[in-house]
Amino acid sequence: MSNTTNRQRHIARHDRLIGRPGGRGGYTLLELLITMLVIALLSTLVGPTFVDVINRNRLQSELGGMYAMLSTARSEAVSRSVTVIACGSSDQSSCNSTSWENGWIIYADDGAGGGTADNGTRDGTELLLRVGQEASGSVTIRTRNFEFNGAADAGRIALTQDGFAQSRGSIVICDGVPAEAAALVVNLSGQARVAVDQDADGTLNLDDDSELTSCP
Repeated sequence: MSNTTNRQRHIARHDRLIGRPGGRGGYTLLELLITMLVIALLSTLVGPTFVDVINRNRLQSELGGMYAMLSTARSEAVSRSVTVIACGSSDQSSCNSTSWENGWIIYADDGAGGGTADNGTRDGTELLLRVGQEASGSVTIRTRNFEFNGAADAGRIALTQDGFAQSRGSIVICDGVPAEAAALVVNLSGQARVAVDQDADGTLNLDDDSELTSCP
């Protein structure tokens, strides 16, 4: 084999490695720079939209979880003929928090095992019916306007043995932006509906028709 042939093969191999025109593989530096520029541009344009979709999906997921929690509490109250309490709980055992994003519990407030019925405190051997885990991301979940035994108490929602709520109120799910928040409105029948923007001004209306203008 001639030295010329060997040299040609070496050059062709080198061309393929560095991506010169005429080589069969690789990219030129200019092509790589253009590709990186296009990727950066697309990330700038599409990135925020993608994040918004993720945030909206997270809020809707938590909204569905709160709806299921209320339905369970109401069903258990009727089937057991006792008052059932839903409350924020960071230890998954007691009503110790008004920040429902840290977790929540549902229990039968029937005074079992030496406890006190209908006092809003899980004592004695009152049965724990359901436990909710911590919410994902930076989502906050708070109650508004609920009362318990005649006193304002945002940390508890009480469902009586006939399935009625002791008071109406709202559950607000936020991720820092009120205009993108979600909420449930609970009426005195104990049923919940998704809050809507009744006057089309860009903010949700809660149970008392007030507007959701801030997040925790």
